[in-house]
Amino acid sequence: MNTYKESLIDGLEKLLVDPKCFLLGEDVEDPYGGAYTITKGMSTEYPGKVLNTPMSEQGFTGMGVGMALAGYKPIIEIMFGDFSTLIMDQILNHASKFVEGFEKKLHLVVRDPMGGYRGYGATHSQSLEKLYVGLPHIAVITPSVLHEPGDLLVKSMNLGVPVIFAENKLDYTRKMFKAEKIADAFEIRYHGGEFPIAEAGFPDEEAEVTLISYGGLVYPLLNMMYDLYMEEEVAVRLLDVSSLSPMDFDLIYSLVKGDKRIMTIEEGHIPFGIGDGIISNLAQRSMQAQFYSIGAKQHIIGTSKEAEAFALPQMDDVKDMILNG
Repeated sequence: MNTYKESLIDGLEKLLVDPKCFLLGEDVEDPYGGAYTITKGMSTEYPGKVLNTPMSEQGFTGMGVGMALAGYKPIIEIMFGDFSTLIMDQILNHASKFVEGFEKKLHLVVRDPMGGYRGYGATHSQSLEKLYVGLPHIAVITPSVLHEPGDLLVKSMNLGVPVIFAENKLDYTRKMFKAEKIADAFEIRYHGGEFPIAEAGFPDEEAEVTLISYGGLVYPLLNMMYDLYMEEEVAVRLLDVSSLSPMDFDLIYSLVKGDKRIMTIEEGHIPFGIGDGIISNLAQRSMQAQFYSIGAKQHIIGTSKEAEAFALPQMDDVKDMILNG
């Protein structure tokens, strides 16, 4: 698939062929096809499988949990990831507890569009995936332009635990990185199992800094890395983590244990972010390096370009930190 959206649609269609799989959410049926038109045409192609729900995230997520308990494979679409706060009780206090308490696999995926940089304002621009990270029997999966979202979606459904599938809104309009013109300049490697860590760097170049990120920031980071290499001859490599929880800390350590400068970058607010957890784990292994954690400032994400840029990480700031430390 050449685009992120095409890959995601392909994954959804592969799942919906299963008689046990249903997709629930607000305005997901035709003609609307969801807020980002990902499901456009699917309710016609798969009649009775793609279902509009009332505007109650608690209600239709709870219904999805019940369906999963009964052996079905529901996909829940939350229109904006900010509203995933409304389903915390259903996922944490019910679905995740059933997995161990009832010794029962639950096949349930919550598609959760996260992220800002679109001027949507304080309650439609947040990246809240960290709220679900580190909790037992809840997986948090984050596709990017380096990880086929459709493939990760299908694998997520097979995990047997409730999954927060944190898509990024900006990625819906992007090509997969392999289809980009600058992709030939990079060497891309994948490490790990079904939810690998993608490593992007420049062939035969030793990186001065290692970046660790995920999701929607991967695309601008790759472009920033390319510009930095071409303009300043500074080689940087990127580790793109597709599974935030559980996270393979052993694998991350094996990939960075010789590095001297490590930067984590995320859209979510810091401190106490995803990157802070990674840095903490590396430090507990007695790793000696310069660590930097970059994320959203402790401010709401405003609607104006200026207010949004003030709150969210900017590539120019990342570039400056790489060059000047």
